[in-house]
Amino acid sequence: MSEKLTKCGECDMVIVDSRNPSHFRGGTKGGVFVARYTHSSVLPLKGGGTIEIPPSIIYMELQKNLIKIGLTDKQASVYLAALQLGTGTVLGIAKMTELKRPTVYLILDDLEKLGLVARVQKEKKILYKAEDPKLILSDLNQKRELAEEILPSLRAIHNLDPQKPNIKIGDGIASVRNAYVGIFNYLSSHPQEELLIYGSLKDAKQHFEGQVVEMFYRAMSKSKNIIREIGNDDHDTRVYYREAVRINPRHDIRLIRNEGRFFQTDNMLYGNKVVIFSVKEQIFATTIESANIAETYRTLFNMAWNSGKRIL
Repeated sequence: MSEKLTKCGECDMVIVDSRNPSHFRGGTKGGVFVARYTHSSVLPLKGGGTIEIPPSIIYMELQKNLIKIGLTDKQASVYLAALQLGTGTVLGIAKMTELKRPTVYLILDDLEKLGLVARVQKEKKILYKAEDPKLILSDLNQKRELAEEILPSLRAIHNLDPQKPNIKIGDGIASVRNAYVGIFNYLSSHPQEELLIYGSLKDAKQHFEGQVVEMFYRAMSKSKNIIREIGNDDHDTRVYYREAVRINPRHDIRLIRNEGRFFQTDNMLYGNKVVIFSVKEQIFATTIESANIAETYRTLFNMAWNSGKRIL
């Protein structure tokens, strides 16, 4: 009996005499016999008898599995061609894989680094020989051993505990810009929440680029959130207060009294995050994400706010 055989693209089932494009995992349906793919070139049919698997299907399955263990599509094709040729030229491998020779050269270099092929000098020609496929298993075992070795260290730095703060540090003026974007994107989707700010305005204006300062003003003017800010009792802060209230009536500022002053930092508190800007020649933006820490800072802010000096 002559059977027409195709391979299912979604699983490991082979469809025989497929008058219906679907496949069935047991028995027969509509005269369609179904068998499970194996690495043998002959396999039994559910309905009895055997059928020979075309080499093309075995090749596709091998290629798919090589990709699963880490090779690219082209690397798998070139490696399989090298295995079939035993020892071959770049031209021969290129013809078999239907890839361009420059591409094959690059892929062979990659496979050589992986230990899957080796160069062989024959007279004046450079040939390539596929190494024993057992090396794939050896390489996977080495990777597994390495993964097991570093696993404890990876788990140690993995932030699994929801109570453990998530801390990110960025440097440069770009980190300030990115932090501003994150802050006002969050606030725009949480209009009921407020933004709390405290720090040295004078230092921020001195070290932040004018474009970044303007970006903050624009974002602040569009914000529908309540903004409360505590600043130093100086001329710059009072001028800033008048401009801030003009562009956003929801923005209120109070001044610290004689307890001290903010120096070379600017701080913003929103949601579960505290952003600390280091405002000096070398700029850093440190973001701490923690509900507990944010709530503690919020309490301290409110204590300072209640004792702060109103601007008349």
